[in-house]
Amino acid sequence: MHPNYWAFAAIAVPLVLTPGASTALVLRNSIARGTRSGVRTAVGINAGSLCYGLLAAFGVALALQQWPAAWRVLRVAGVAYLIALAFSSFRHALVGGSLSVRAAAPPPASAAPLARDLAEGFITNLLNPAIATFYLLVVPQFVPAGAPMVRSVLLLTAIHVSLAITCHLTWAAAGGTLAHALGRSGPRRALEALSGVALVALAL
Repeated sequence: MHPNYWAFAAIAVPLVLTPGASTALVLRNSIARGTRSGVRTAVGINAGSLCYGLLAAFGVALALQQWPAAWRVLRVAGVAYLIALAFSSFRHALVGGSLSVRAAAPPPASAAPLARDLAEGFITNLLNPAIATFYLLVVPQFVPAGAPMVRSVLLLTAIHVSLAITCHLTWAAAGGTLAHALGRSGPRRALEALSGVALVALAL
């Protein structure tokens, strides 16, 4: 494998290990709704990364560089969405309700929760300016000289997504295990509220 790919993997590892909006969302959903929810959220998040990888592979980055307003729109939309998710966490931490998980085994997944978790993960990552910048401006810099752009960017995307989803699934398992141990207790609700605080902090 070309040294550029190894160099990219070396910078991607600390990036995926650094907690951000995606980590906070996976923890929020796995603590509030169980490991399955966290796993589905992780899949949605990385689907968003794949979309950005495709955009970068086919040269959309060049077009966006000519439209600075796009980045401002992305930033504002991302902040608004994270704050909305945080508000939901605060509301359910205070009054309980549909976010709560039961101490017993979780019910079988249905289409509605599946779509909700996938959508939350996908939208959060798609509206994350840091991810957009990473894929559209940074990733193309690691394409080896003379290598096909599309194939190289897709390989770089696969490297990043493989690392990221491994990290996200680990957080999902940890959050779900903690939620199951705490059940409906006050500490679990406090964790839900804390995840909301984290989302607000990341939004601002």
